[in-house]
Amino acid sequence: MKIKHITLKVKTLDEMAADFKRAWKEAGKGKSVREAAETVCFDSVEDMHKFLSPERIRLLKTVHEKTPKSIYELARMLDRDRKNVTEDVKMLEAVGLIERKAAKRGKEKVELVVDYDRIQMDIAV
Repeated sequence: MKIKHITLKVKTLDEMAADFKRAWKEAGKGKSVREAAETVCFDSVEDMHKFLSPERIRLLKTVHEKTPKSIYELARMLDRDRKNVTEDVKMLEAVGLIERKAAKRGKEKVELVVDYDRIQMDIAV
């Protein structure tokens, strides 16, 4: 079973800026900044709850189980507006929870991929 690990943190904007500066300096020295790629920060618990909405979790599960070949097809499967699904896909893609890959066959331009069976989240406050 493949597991995706991600850390969710609630931090002030000043704390996020300080972390970014630290990561930038480390990357400039050629050091790995793996933590930054696996951490999503929010400025409030409410924003974290919005990120983890039931609709986004359902979207991830649908992509994993039904492998839609386009956002349009995914929106139909979810019975949701395509524009809203597109926004959710972009957000989930930005944090590494969903991927868009070039289609290997057919007319479709992309395939949506959730390449893990579980998401393990550590919530740091």
